[in-house]
Amino acid sequence: MKIVFDPEVPEELREEIKNIVEGGEIETPCPECGASEVYVALLGKILDVKCYDCGHSFAEIELEEE
Repeated sequence: MKIVFDPEVPEELREEIKNIVEGGEIETPCPECGASEVYVALLGKILDVKCYDCGHSFAEIELEEE
């Protein structure tokens, strides 16, 4: 599985996100189109994990403030 990160996703979060996706918490391949490429974008305090090919949303993860 390939994970593409939006440039706005901080480097320190990328490894944790990769572990979540590869750990099976995100359904892959995409149930809509069968692709196995995931795109992760940062929308404010929400991480949006979606299919890179068709845009199907796998999950939205709210970031906690420290």
